[in-house]
Amino acid sequence: MLKQILFSGLLCSGFFYTATAQFTCCDSSTVAPEITAGMNGTPIDINGTTPAPTLSVTASSNLPNVEFLITKRGTAALFNDGSGPDTTGGGGDVIIGGDADGIITPADLGRYGVTLADNDTFDLTAIGFDLPVMQNLTDSLLNGSAPNGSSLDPCCNLFFFMSIGLGQPAVAGFCDSVNNAGINSGADVLGIEQILDIIDAFSTGEASVESMISTMGIINSNGNSISVDCGGTGTQNFVAYGINNAAQYSYVVNDPLSVQNISSVARFVVFPNPAQQSAQLNITTDVAVSMHLNIINSLGQTVYASSLGVVEGNFSKQIALESMAQGLYTLVLSDGKQQTTTLLEVH
Repeated sequence: MLKQILFSGLLCSGFFYTATAQFTCCDSSTVAPEITAGMNGTPIDINGTTPAPTLSVTASSNLPNVEFLITKRGTAALFNDGSGPDTTGGGGDVIIGGDADGIITPADLGRYGVTLADNDTFDLTAIGFDLPVMQNLTDSLLNGSAPNGSSLDPCCNLFFFMSIGLGQPAVAGFCDSVNNAGINSGADVLGIEQILDIIDAFSTGEASVESMISTMGIINSNGNSISVDCGGTGTQNFVAYGINNAAQYSYVVNDPLSVQNISSVARFVVFPNPAQQSAQLNITTDVAVSMHLNIINSLGQTVYASSLGVVEGNFSKQIALESMAQGLYTLVLSDGKQQTTTLLEVH
């Protein structure tokens, strides 16, 4: 759960929710950027790069910076102690990276020890923000001082006193946590990757798009309580941002080297390939082995599953494809411990 109480009386639940799932601040005319939703037609090699994403909605002028959040589908963001999914903001998939242009190399992604492997799906969500405002807030909190020798001088003491009042010692370490992430001033905040590090310092759980939206709302709802010396403006809704978490573009990872091959299988082919109405699976094994076949579409969904029983020597099976949409499919042959794969294109 986010340290929401850290900012109650300290730091805008003032985000606006529209029918298109846009979360924005700080003005009713603010428009969040939206990535063109869909799924890439072919898997992306784990060491390759994705094509540049396109936007279906352009961000409003008060969101001059548009970058991308990357989440791993089906992997929930957890509490830091691993006790279960963090449901802040409704809960969501864990953020495994942020990127300025949305051109992604899957092998480079990873946060909280969560990475991508063969057949994993990752999703891109656009986020709009005002980088200079985020830089000013960061610099003021880390290095600012309240006037007249106040007990909140320097601004980092703000978190110390809040930790005492709330009985939550971890709150006092906000500035240290941000410094440990390599952020010592606003100049170190270059984009969404560093903003994610700051969000992490506010949280007792891994970041999701949903928990990030919640955190931004908390900061803004308390904006009139932050001293100008510590990055505030004396008004709520001062950190502009926009996210539509319902608009995502998705990719499936292809990493054949990560798959352990079944040592007993000497031959595993499917033909014709490409195929239309049906395809024939041919397997040759060196020893008797019990096998199972799954066929997975580009969305990572299993569309066919069959137990092949004990296979020894040469084995053939006809697979009906009439019910399968055109596209690229992954055939996964498994003995329950190891697996091998091949690709089939359906026309």
